[in-house]
Amino acid sequence: MFDFTHTEPARETFDLARTLFLDHGQDLANAARHLGGKAGESRVRSCALQLEAATRMNPRTRRDLVVIHRLLALENVGDPDCLESELFSNLHPGSAEVETICLLTELLEDLLYQIDRPLLAGKDPLAS
Repeated sequence: MFDFTHTEPARETFDLARTLFLDHGQDLANAARHLGGKAGESRVRSCALQLEAATRMNPRTRRDLVVIHRLLALENVGDPDCLESELFSNLHPGSAEVETICLLTELLEDLLYQIDRPLLAGKDPLAS
């Protein structure tokens, strides 16, 4: 009678995002601070607050997740004028922080894939 397949993936990815921030929120904030300074940490905290207050994934939250992933994935580290390059150079490659950053980057990448998977199938991933 009712077809819930369109909303179930959106709800599932929202729950995955909330769980990621519940389980690793402080680590995400620390990693973002190591690579993006106070602005990076603020982005993570803002995203966590959005996830806490929301009832579904929305475009702003998804955008913030992408920005956080790009920060942790070191997308701007090659730019000498970028703060991320300077902050990254202060990290020791064998440190626990770098290992945590790598793990969090993979978790965010997996989450973003789950969010975008319906889009790849021709559906709106943020529909509720």
